[in-house]
Amino acid sequence: MPPMRRPATRWGPTLLWLALGGPGAAGCDFFRELESAPGATSSGSGTDSGTGTEGSTGDTENTVCSLQEDDRCLDQDTVASCGLQDGRISEVDCVATCGGLVNFSCVLSGSGQHACWCVEPGANKVLSCSELEDCMEGCDLSQSFECADRCFSRTNPLTVRVYGALVHCAEETCQQTCVDSPQQCAACIDAARIGGGGGCSLPRAICDDDRNEEDPWG
Repeated sequence: MPPMRRPATRWGPTLLWLALGGPGAAGCDFFRELESAPGATSSGSGTDSGTGTEGSTGDTENTVCSLQEDDRCLDQDTVASCGLQDGRISEVDCVATCGGLVNFSCVLSGSGQHACWCVEPGANKVLSCSELEDCMEGCDLSQSFECADRCFSRTNPLTVRVYGALVHCAEETCQQTCVDSPQQCAACIDAARIGGGGGCSLPRAICDDDRNEEDPWG
């Protein structure tokens, strides 16, 4: 739920927060809708908390979970989801949950839950990883996912995954900061993603070195 060398506007976690749980957004209703309609992202992109979907592998604990402490991304493709209604943890396989779409990454949403972001890449790689990042910088996810859909449609599945790995690394790096100091969460994630800090130098470098198919230097 994410530029490069020039941090103009921030999107990713910041605008995903607005889109799914910030002011004026019905975060809980959004997740309940997904719970009642698995595969709701069959057209275009979207996020899926995975709670109660076919991608779930079952409860990992019998105790009541804490959304703040227990709900998290275990890796780019796995969510430890704390159920908002039953207080139970289930592991969600994002690849299975996304079905025929591609899982960009497990991301943090404004409700405090983590979710799979299922997207539909295009057939051709027009955008490199950093160009995809630039494209996403112009998207206001507080309004809709249409802009993000267009960005993802201009690159291939591998590039989507490479950028998703960078976003996941940044969110993982700042996981404890987001729990302890929520007001510092977005800034921490942006810094790790843009500057490659907190162990994200490798995915940052891989993204920066990626080239589109028409780049003469590729």
